[in-house]
Amino acid sequence: MNDESINKDDYLLVQKCIKGDQLAQKQLFNKYYKIMMGICLRYAHDREEAKEILQEGFIKVFRYIEQFKFEGNLLSWIKKIVVNTAIDNYRKLNSQPEQISIEPNISIEIEDNIISKLSNDDIIACINKLPAGYRTIFNLFVIEGFSHKEISEKLGISEGTSKSQLFKAKLFLQEMIRKMV
Repeated sequence: MNDESINKDDYLLVQKCIKGDQLAQKQLFNKYYKIMMGICLRYAHDREEAKEILQEGFIKVFRYIEQFKFEGNLLSWIKKIVVNTAIDNYRKLNSQPEQISIEPNISIEIEDNIISKLSNDDIIACINKLPAGYRTIFNLFVIEGFSHKEISEKLGISEGTSKSQLFKAKLFLQEMIRKMV
């Protein structure tokens, strides 16, 4: 453990969780609940589905917590598990993502002043209205920073499908945002 890069409270909390301390597990869950729920809401169709993803994600966190070696940030490690759980949920619900063919030369632009008029809740609401495939790929690419190659590997789709679904998601968002302002 590198003392300079590790939060001592997290270190103690993880050590207690490894020993099966239920109070420590509850503390860890409560500490990261809001952030992880926000991630789950971006991937889920509704709040109930998000809660299921969150619950399954934390089950995995506690199952594998002894594998966390404090070589990085605990928040990032938990986030990775929750995002992968959301991807697993998507794959389970959508065995064949919708394939869309589009014109690659269409440009998508939303003026900055339009975006600045929207709250974070408005933007998240728009993202949540996207069809599941578009929403998942949009989140993975734009928010999580995965490449189309990584997305294609995670979802079992082609890179072209990932690119076209991202493009279509942006078109959907553009239209929704224009209607809102």
